[in-house]
Amino acid sequence: MASALLSWLALRSPGELAAIIERRPDALPAADLDTLAERLERDGSTAAALSTVPLPQAQVVEALAGLGAPSVGPDRLARLLGRPEHDPDLAEALAGLAELALVWPDETGALRMAAPLLSSFEFPLGLGPAAGTLLETVDRDRLAGVAATWRVRTDRPRQLAGAVAAVLADAQRVRAAVDAAPADTRELLDRLAHDGPVADQPEPALAWALDRGLVFPDGWRRATMPREVAVALRGPDWHAPFDPRPPALAVNLAPAAAVEREAVAAGTLAVQRVGALLDLAEQSPLAFLRSGGVGPRELRRAAKLTGADETEMRLWLELGYAAGLLGLVDETVAPTAAYDEWRAATPAERLATLLTTWLTLPTVPTADRRPGGGPPLAALLPDLAWAPVLDGRPGLLRLLGTLPPGRGAAADGIPAALRWRLPVVLPAPHPVVEGTLHEAGLLGVVAHGALSPLGRALAEAPDTLVAVGAGLLPDTVAEAIFEADLTALVPGLPAAPLATLLDTAAERTAADGNASTWRFTAGSVRAALDAGFTAETLLAALRIVAADGALPQVLAYLVEDVGRQHGQVRVRAVGCVLRTDSAALATELLGTRSLRALGLVALAPTILSSPRSADETLDALRAAGYSPAGEDATGASVIRRAPRVRATPRRRPGQVPTARPAPVGDLVGLAERLLDRPARPRLVAAGSSDGGGPPTERPMLWLVPDNVEPDPGEPAEVVAAEVRRHTPQLDARQRDLLVYAIVVGGPVTIDYRAAGGDFSSRVVEPLELDGNRMVAWCRLREDERVFGLNRIEQVRPA
Repeated sequence: MASALLSWLALRSPGELAAIIERRPDALPAADLDTLAERLERDGSTAAALSTVPLPQAQVVEALAGLGAPSVGPDRLARLLGRPEHDPDLAEALAGLAELALVWPDETGALRMAAPLLSSFEFPLGLGPAAGTLLETVDRDRLAGVAATWRVRTDRPRQLAGAVAAVLADAQRVRAAVDAAPADTRELLDRLAHDGPVADQPEPALAWALDRGLVFPDGWRRATMPREVAVALRGPDWHAPFDPRPPALAVNLAPAAAVEREAVAAGTLAVQRVGALLDLAEQSPLAFLRSGGVGPRELRRAAKLTGADETEMRLWLELGYAAGLLGLVDETVAPTAAYDEWRAATPAERLATLLTTWLTLPTVPTADRRPGGGPPLAALLPDLAWAPVLDGRPGLLRLLGTLPPGRGAAADGIPAALRWRLPVVLPAPHPVVEGTLHEAGLLGVVAHGALSPLGRALAEAPDTLVAVGAGLLPDTVAEAIFEADLTALVPGLPAAPLATLLDTAAERTAADGNASTWRFTAGSVRAALDAGFTAETLLAALRIVAADGALPQVLAYLVEDVGRQHGQVRVRAVGCVLRTDSAALATELLGTRSLRALGLVALAPTILSSPRSADETLDALRAAGYSPAGEDATGASVIRRAPRVRATPRRRPGQVPTARPAPVGDLVGLAERLLDRPARPRLVAAGSSDGGGPPTERPMLWLVPDNVEPDPGEPAEVVAAEVRRHTPQLDARQRDLLVYAIVVGGPVTIDYRAAGGDFSSRVVEPLELDGNRMVAWCRLREDERVFGLNRIEQVRPA
């Protein structure tokens, strides 16, 4: 028998059906209308759709669940909500639910609701099960006692439960009985009617109510009030809540120039902060706790060295990790190879990477997460993910996008307005809202309570972010201002070559949205010489980037002085040998107590040897206050640079997909094909252009929107044929789903049995088909894996 939803879908126009598919993209792929209806009524799909509805639509769903029947007359729903039957606000809410295929009218005009929604509320409207449902579990003696108390008589014992239920549905009779109850019982019943239908047993005040069936025991030391009793005690004037109008949102002046100015400053600072964190992680990778995450102590260290606070550092760390710029190596967090590309990009490109990553970040790093008031949790913990974030963050941007130009929302009114838009996701005050607002300000997405041009691009057209950012953010600065106090100031965001040069020769001391500062020391200059510079080439490089082409005399003296000392002692890596032009210096080295561990031996007046390695010898000499230089076996200078640690990102590189991506292609055409093809289609065999060949299934191809092009290197017919040949254990629908995932892309869940017999269920994203093997990204292993088609036991939508 066709389901109620299938019957309703079959009567939709192609445009109406296309609109439903657009709003419910997770229902694809669907080989026919029957499959589409079945997927639209799956628990996960209906829950995802319900999470997007505004408050009045959610209230209608809860009211229908409270009424409990599979079909409800519109007049009955209207009475429960206290609205006229043809109320336009109620009609608008029902129309919105129909566009999501959550609630629809059947052929009689009665309202039907997707089956999973009937049980999605434990106690809809705070009401318990109907009396008839509770009476089904009551033993015969208790039922007889309740009936006797109400003086219910019937000639047929089997009708006794129905007769008692009818009495409990008589609101006036129930209220009259409760008015005569003991005071403590009345108080308890009133609490159950308004605050929730369940009470713990034993409760002395419950005895009177139990005898009259005003509550029923469940056998687990709890008692539940029937729905009819609660409605009666709420009074004749009670109605289920229905709020068709959003709460008023107070607005402030937010001049476009001020918004843009603040957004540019914040966005520039965000790029600087993340860059400083990545530079720090390259020089000194962040420790990763054995229990998981980066601990508060390491966060404080990073915050101090980069000029950020600990709360901000959590955001920058999560963004860098989620964007694939940071990864794990040897129980530390270090930059990945993608960091080099990001650092060389323009400021607009760097910021666009951070913003698109933030939009799909499954956590709010700046939200206060202190379990039980204890210490803060570590960062980068996978269990910090919050489902409401994936809807709450875009919802916030859409809310602010509705404000008129030149106006910004008052922060204290945003939570209530957002909860009206997303009541299922944010049913009560939630730290997601406050944290998201704070982060949006830090990234330049929101300023003065209004969407900045960056925020509007992120919300409406993320692919334009780079262009928008390029028109707002200042270009990188390729020159520095060198001061007499041995500091270098870069006003703005330094260009990558300039930052690399200054990081090599000086120590970064500060960075904010307006400038970055470095300080030159003898140690930093020596590090530059160790990295391959000479005093002359270093001074020349610094003069090239100097704003006025000149360097302070004190800086030139410092570089020249360190340059004169650098290399006075030459260390040759031949087992190892030390040579110097000064016999007195060689004698001094032999007599230095702190160098005794080197075991120095004089080979000649100016040549010494050590059993230690060249690196150990160099380190010991520097620790003793000397300034040696290294040589290789040929006598050429050895360039010594700090190692560049690169980690492999744990998450798949590239943009993180949204939780519910919008389908692409000709949806109206797809809807027409679904409506025209109630049964699985059969097309001519691959390669038979005239249709004369034997018929064969062409699964999944006809249901793909026309302008979604399969991979030209993997013709869909070839993929379908290979899948059919190697998966006899799968049914046709499962093969269809697998072919669709390989040809068009997208995740699927597979049950897989490895060659050794181990069984696992995992979500994979097929990449290509190689004969009887499928190469796919495995979310369980966070890596590419090869799966034998003959070992796939089940295929399900992810």
